[in-house]
Amino acid sequence: MFSFFKSDPKERLRKILGEYELPRFRKTVFETLRRLRDPDSMPSQITEVMSMDPDLTSKVMRTVNSSAYAPRTQITSLDHAIMMMGRANLERIVMMLGAKSALPARVPPSLNMQAFWRASAKRAVLAKAVADLVVPVHASLSFTAGFLQDICVPLLAAGRERDYATVLKEAAKGERELHVLEHETFGWDHAELGAIACNEWDLPEDLGVSVRDQHLPESKLRPEPVYIVSSHKESEGNGSWNDSFFERVKHRYNMGDEQIQSMIAESSIKMKELLTIIS
Repeated sequence: MFSFFKSDPKERLRKILGEYELPRFRKTVFETLRRLRDPDSMPSQITEVMSMDPDLTSKVMRTVNSSAYAPRTQITSLDHAIMMMGRANLERIVMMLGAKSALPARVPPSLNMQAFWRASAKRAVLAKAVADLVVPVHASLSFTAGFLQDICVPLLAAGRERDYATVLKEAAKGERELHVLEHETFGWDHAELGAIACNEWDLPEDLGVSVRDQHLPESKLRPEPVYIVSSHKESEGNGSWNDSFFERVKHRYNMGDEQIQSMIAESSIKMKELLTIIS
């Protein structure tokens, strides 16, 4: 259990989702993650279990070679990926893909899933782009946390269909943030549930706390780029949020206008590539 929990996360999970069951990672994803974390496992043992899941293998290889992840050299095999990226970085890619595949197939129309995945992908590539410049050691974590920030919104839409649809509708007006409305209505938000899900899925604590603290500007427990991108919602339209992102980055870091504008422009290309890979 994550050390930052102040109460039993399973009880909190039941309070939030009720009888709706949190989905699980498929067995090949879970076993891949287990072997990546096991210092005694050989690279051949990791590739052996990943190779049993062609879809996972294909998406991992395409992700690590994509412009969204920006490898320095082309990665030609799973063994090569382990050697070049390290187990921790590869693990975060598998986590991201595993979490996406675990989501329910049916989500109510109150949540536009195409817009949801566009926003998730854009947050991931922008969080990594900022981290690459200001905190490179946290680039991989920023990428994964940026992608998984809202991962529990579809779960809430499916599990609490009626009352959550009202909150989504209100948030879509763009006047108030979704997490603020969740707190006022329910006493919790999707970031808290996201941290609980990370715990239940046996994901690393640094990822869980990054998801939990995504909206807290004063938090020192997650990379700052995770907060920088946390307000992005595709339904707002790119223009207004891009302006907000520009101002946030400009005031926090020593970056020129052209550098930030280039980062935003490149994020759209990388977002589309990442969406093609994970779909």
